[in-house]
Amino acid sequence: MKPAEKTKSANPSASPMTCSPVRTAASIALAIAFGLLTVQSASAFMSIASDSATPNSDRQSKSTEDQKILHVLNRIGYGPRPEDVAKVKRIGLSAYIDDQLHPDRITDTAVDQKLQAFTELQLSDEDIAAKYKDFITSDQEAAKLRQKMRKEMAAKTGETASVAAGGVAAGKAGQSAQEMMATDPDLMKQIQDTREHLAKAAEPIALLHEEFVASKLIRAVESQRQLQEVLVDFWSNHFNIDIRKAPCGVLKVIDERDVIRPHIFGKFRDLLEASAKSPAMLVYLDNFQSVADQLPPAPRTRRGRRQVTEIQNGSQTIYFNPANKMLPSTTPPATVAPAQTGKRKVGLNENYAREIMELHTLGVNGGYTQQDVREVARCLTGWSIAASDGLKPRINRYGEAGVFQFFPRLHDDGEKNVLGHRIPAGGGEKDGEIVLDLLSKDPATRKHISYQLCQRLVSDDPPVQLVNRCVETWQHTDGDLREVVRTILTSPEFYSADSMRKKIKSPFEYAVSSVRALDGHMDVDAMVSRNQLPREANLMVRPPQGGGYMDVNTTSLVGQVATMGQPLYQYQAPTGFPEDSRKWVSSGALIARLNFSLSLTQGKVKDVLLADPSEDAGGAMDSRKLIDRMSAQILHGEVSPSTRATLLREAGQSDSMRKDSALPPATIAALLLGSPEFQRR
Repeated sequence: MKPAEKTKSANPSASPMTCSPVRTAASIALAIAFGLLTVQSASAFMSIASDSATPNSDRQSKSTEDQKILHVLNRIGYGPRPEDVAKVKRIGLSAYIDDQLHPDRITDTAVDQKLQAFTELQLSDEDIAAKYKDFITSDQEAAKLRQKMRKEMAAKTGETASVAAGGVAAGKAGQSAQEMMATDPDLMKQIQDTREHLAKAAEPIALLHEEFVASKLIRAVESQRQLQEVLVDFWSNHFNIDIRKAPCGVLKVIDERDVIRPHIFGKFRDLLEASAKSPAMLVYLDNFQSVADQLPPAPRTRRGRRQVTEIQNGSQTIYFNPANKMLPSTTPPATVAPAQTGKRKVGLNENYAREIMELHTLGVNGGYTQQDVREVARCLTGWSIAASDGLKPRINRYGEAGVFQFFPRLHDDGEKNVLGHRIPAGGGEKDGEIVLDLLSKDPATRKHISYQLCQRLVSDDPPVQLVNRCVETWQHTDGDLREVVRTILTSPEFYSADSMRKKIKSPFEYAVSSVRALDGHMDVDAMVSRNQLPREANLMVRPPQGGGYMDVNTTSLVGQVATMGQPLYQYQAPTGFPEDSRKWVSSGALIARLNFSLSLTQGKVKDVLLADPSEDAGGAMDSRKLIDRMSAQILHGEVSPSTRATLLREAGQSDSMRKDSALPPATIAALLLGSPEFQRR
């Protein structure tokens, strides 16, 4: 397919497939991909063979070179575009990898220009927080008005009415609502003003979310800095944050921009601290509300009045002096026992302490104990976020999108012992810094992170010797992540037969690589749906219940990724999506991928622009030549005899069936995208 003229339809001149051809295509693709249903049978698809009968050694060496380039493009990027293999050959594989390790050397003007269209993403952290505050304030006002109407209608009808602002309930409640609005012009105006204000305040927040997800897709599909995007995805998943926990939907935008993206080629210690102080992480894993089990009392003036600000933390009142400083030495040593909020104790919260050791650093077998978890949690008390007024925000769904701040009066300033290291009393914020030092330098952390990087880039079961070399690189470079990745990409294990084509693409990788293989691009104008903005904004405060997901519109690429099982930034557990690619294998997953490939090639994914495959059909070109030509573009010659034979048989080109059934180019493309060869990277 030529990249020249782009259309929204894969074949605009062709009529949509009828039900029968779709079912036929589905059965073929499932037959082709059947080996992926189990890990045991997957090995049958590992050898990349060719049907061509050119037996000379020159062709064999050329094939090996191409395979190495394809392997690199699939592992440190999201798969090759039709011309990428030739581009890498021109500059050399080593030079290409070195450039990818230094993305600042690579010009990415086209992507930069597209991202400029996303105005909300260009806002500062402070402006984003201010717009979010305006939105939740408007939402609170609308909720109060709804509550007021319920009470007034209940008083008039003697019933409990459930009515949305300006809406109508059934029966007497509905009549009462209509009567109230008809006879009370002031109430009608208040309802209209509240509704308009809420819609206006919601739009930038919903736009921010849609632009954030769209920017990820644009970068993955079109950026020349492919390794950078792969590693941003890896580290964002490693430090997973579920955007369905308010206000993480807003804070994650800032987290990826300020925490993940700037640190992926730096020192791990810096990345770890940036994550520990990320408001999104502090909210997601509840550290923003972790306080010492025993809090000091509020200081008082000579007249006995409190000279500090009161902040309600659940059912417990906490006091701050104006500068949020430690109490003077004359403060009485008495303490205040923690209060109870239902069944939940207001005090030390161990969630983040546990996950920073189990997931972010040491690993589940990293040698820490439950007592270490508690001690780390004590070290991190007072690591919280401040709202726009500089005070600690309340704990409810309207939590503000604030910034990191250490609150000394919430901190447990006693002596601690973490992983056998004594941390003296009186350290304040430094206690948390010491913990980050200990965790980032621990041998278990080096091994755990090195293993996960090798798992993403090399194999689901990484070679022990390669992991060990990464640990050595980590040690002598003080955790330089660029050099650890370089160790992986220049290793013999990276190019070994045990690595090539052994990982199964995640839904995100599969979707993006499909668009790239068809030389597609993202349509910026179609990526943001104005019709979806009210729903998106509402979900920022009231996330889907019962495991529901945002971004479920299957006419968009992000919606298709979610349908295939990977809703972006919406994995509830702190583990993030699995790096072991075998977890993506199931019969349901294969059917979902087939449906996606058919939708994509038929032009039904509205925000993807594809070249018209009929341009390359060659007019009277028979199916055999067309299949070979499209296989060369999509699979780069790595089509197996069984896959090719299945396609030819369906096209009536087998030895026993000579009649050409003239498969449409879009159908051939869909079947190639569903083949075992394309499912793997």
